[in-house]
Amino acid sequence: MGRKIETLEDFKRILYLWISPLLIAALAIYNLVPHTGTRTALFYLATTRILIAWNALFLICMVFKRYFRLFDYVNLVILTVYYLAIVMDCVFQYMVPGKEGAIGISIIWSPLLFLYIFITLKKRNGIIYSLALFVTTLLIGMPRFRHFSFDYKISMLIFYLANLVYIAIFCISHYLLKVFRELEEEKKKAYSDMLTGIANRRQVQAWLDAAVKHAENTGTSFSVIFFDIDYFKQVNDQFGHQTGDEVLKEFVRLAARVISANDCIGRWGGEEFIIITKDELPQAEELAEYLKASISRHSFGHAGKLSASFGVTAYTPGDTAETIVRRVDEGLYKSKGQGRNRITVL
Repeated sequence: MGRKIETLEDFKRILYLWISPLLIAALAIYNLVPHTGTRTALFYLATTRILIAWNALFLICMVFKRYFRLFDYVNLVILTVYYLAIVMDCVFQYMVPGKEGAIGISIIWSPLLFLYIFITLKKRNGIIYSLALFVTTLLIGMPRFRHFSFDYKISMLIFYLANLVYIAIFCISHYLLKVFRELEEEKKKAYSDMLTGIANRRQVQAWLDAAVKHAENTGTSFSVIFFDIDYFKQVNDQFGHQTGDEVLKEFVRLAARVISANDCIGRWGGEEFIIITKDELPQAEELAEYLKASISRHSFGHAGKLSASFGVTAYTPGDTAETIVRRVDEGLYKSKGQGRNRITVL
């Protein structure tokens, strides 16, 4: 099962867990490549080895979820200094003297740096920091532009334009992610029950429609369990609606512990709940029996002991979502009519 992403911190941590091993591998490969014995080459070798150790420590801390923000900011400083050092090296050690090589490495790592800036500092501060970094590289390169060969002038212009494109892309991406996140939140509100956090009636209806269509196409079946809390009105009348709300939330937590990860649960309305399971009818009845017993044993705070009544049915060829709901509702109605705290299978 994949990791659940609920916040930006979750996203960043997962991103780092993927990127850090790749970055360590890239730095290790750089160390394996033959280098000249110049002072600059030795400096870069020493720097990459320090970065390998640092990123290994960073990866360990990400695994154990420790010192997240500290590493965030320290990594940003390290990447910035390293990036500027590469640009300065390209300009002064290669471009001005007219040597071969130069700006290729900087272009390769630019997107990573700008991505890191935006996910660390967010949109507004990310734009300010990125533009400040861009201006710094301009101040490094442009005063010496006249000393470059024609090919290096073209390379430098492409480098600057590419950096502006990266900044624009990550700025727009940040905005789009915000829009998508807001849309997901609205969608979640539209299909979730505000009190209990599980699916609401609209989502359950969509699940039923999808389950019926899948059963028709594959020739399989599924089951539906419909249940509600017995004498729930008395809980509200005696203890108040706040206690009633707590009972509903505890009721959902209890049911969620009983059902499997493949089952779907939603609030149909009031104190009525519905479970959609891929199990055949006998297994669905066993699940209902187990849930009924769990509810009877459980103490619901101020409300004390409670019970629930159930209706259980399974899809048969020709069924629609409406006929299934009508049939399982009839089963629940019969359970209540026969004394409650029982299960009726139809």
